[in-house]
Amino acid sequence: MAVQSIPLMNQIRLLLVVGQDAQGNNITRYRTINNVKPDATDQDVYDVGVLLAGLQKHPLVKVLRENDEELISL
Repeated sequence: MAVQSIPLMNQIRLLLVVGQDAQGNNITRYRTINNVKPDATDQDVYDVGVLLAGLQKHPLVKVLRENDEELISL
């Protein structure tokens, strides 16, 4: 059975260090940016993520891209 994927929604997720706990371990939080164009290149998504992280007061750990797609049978 053949399957096709249809892009639905894309997000950029920024993992930020927001502090440290009593043992000195990093406390992290995600910031999510929705409505990213499905045809945006990985490099463009990364560059935008880094630029947006520069507007945050907390340091960036990593940039994640999440792609939601619907799978349909043909």
